[in-house]
Amino acid sequence: MNDKIKELTEKVDDAQLILIGLGEDFQYDWEVLLQDVRYQEIEQEIRENAEQIWVIPFLQKMILLQKQKDRWKKAYDVLAGLVKDKNYFVVSLCMDDRIYEADFDEQRIVTPCGGFRKMQCDQNCAGVLSDMPLESYESVVRYYRGEMSLADLQEPVCKTCGEKLRFNQLGVSRYAEQGYLDQWETYTKWLQGTVNKRLCVLELGVGLEYPKIIRFPFEKIVFYNQKAFMYRIHPLVYQLGEEIVDRGVGIKEDPVDFLINGFVN
Repeated sequence: MNDKIKELTEKVDDAQLILIGLGEDFQYDWEVLLQDVRYQEIEQEIRENAEQIWVIPFLQKMILLQKQKDRWKKAYDVLAGLVKDKNYFVVSLCMDDRIYEADFDEQRIVTPCGGFRKMQCDQNCAGVLSDMPLESYESVVRYYRGEMSLADLQEPVCKTCGEKLRFNQLGVSRYAEQGYLDQWETYTKWLQGTVNKRLCVLELGVGLEYPKIIRFPFEKIVFYNQKAFMYRIHPLVYQLGEEIVDRGVGIKEDPVDFLINGFVN
């Protein structure tokens, strides 16, 4: 076990609470789609039928479900094992939902950017989320297999206003924050209990795309809690603010590789 891994493990073991932040560089590598010949064929077909662009996120969901045994699963298994039996909370910017497949307590997770678990009206007409229409997903799967034509697919629509139905992900016309607000409240209450406690902060792959969700707040938490210690792991922006440099370590590595190479035999 190298020195970095040993020190991190000791900090986690000694901590009373663990705060985990997962960023853009921890998210599944969407380039795996480009390795799928059928997906490339579909992309070309949709370029010629732009109104069918709604099919793409359904395909992404399908392919993610198929990719169960990969490096991300290993990394999540390591992370879940590290905090097992600890008082922890996870804030994740990832929209691939892989964290919900790992051995974490869902009541200790918040994903403010959304994912594939629910759908919403593109215009958020009623402020409610709905389950994915199974018939829409199954028809896309059949299309992927060559059992249906693109023209036969019907885009799901909101039952209230008839607008397009989208996965509840940051980036839709009017993102429905209702999908995460209850868990965000749970998270903020959990944070109140970290005051003057030995808190270990693990920030993995958090870049500068949404710094106000994890990066800046985590630095502030460590700054005010003199008993807190942070590990910031990122291949590029791993540096710590000068205000907390004495209570943290910046590690210049890919966070997924760091966990796998450090903890998986």
